Amino acid sequence: MTYEIALRVVRSAENALVGNRLGKPLHRWLQGVVDTMLAGPWLIIAGGHILIRRIAWVLATTVVLAVLLGFVHEPQTPSVILPSFLLAVGVVYFSTPSRSMTAGVNASRVAQVRQFILSTVDNPQQLQHLAQSVEVVRVHTLQKLGRFNVLAGIAWGVLFWFVGSHALAPGLSIEARSQGLSYTVVGMLIFGFALICGICHATAVRAVCQILEFAMIEAKAEVLPAYDATSESQTSSTKPIRTVPEL
Repeated sequence: MTYEIALRVVRSAENALVGNRLGKPLHRWLQGVVDTMLAGPWLIIAGGHILIRRIAWVLATTVVLAVLLGFVHEPQTPSVILPSFLLAVGVVYFSTPSRSMTAGVNASRVAQVRQFILSTVDNPQQLQHLAQSVEVVRVHTLQKLGRFNVLAGIAWGVLFWFVGSHALAPGLSIEARSQGLSYTVVGMLIFGFALICGICHATAVRAVCQILEFAMIEAKAEVLPAYDATSESQTSSTKPIRTVPEL
């Protein structure tokens, strides 16, 4: 039972990020089809929205820095664009944790998942078991992201070897070199598309994990005091009343 509840809690965090509401539970195989064909791409798109906002901040910072550097150098000098862009990337990347670590996380999404958690648990023991089950899902997901990084590194190595041996190797004929360059362009496009999808997916997964962590913390903070107060009231009501013996 805890397994099913944990999956529903994780799915509620995914829906909170994507923007969909938690619908009625479907059959297992039908839920798998929906998660693969619909929820997965929407999760990648949600991660892309987070990255687009970060890129927008980079471009806006680039414009501000270019204007400032333009006062130092000659006006309208193109040479300040590249330094401004590199500085903007550094400024956005090394921003404060309150902005960088909580990208894609807001109070409404956390509250939505917290309300769903509180609707499925009744006591701190159930909440603790639920937190352990969610942690298993989170660890498995982060391990999957690590495997994707390994596969991306292997694919980059294979692509680099192909370019060196079939497109840029000395002694190749013009026809072989042209064919090798064509395959290289296609391979780079496929690799670039897969890498962008992987980065967007990893960004969305990290946001989902952070939503779950904050929601679990808030749920524990609400369940534990309420349960302690209920336990104390029940204890006081069942406490036997001492009677004074008659003389």
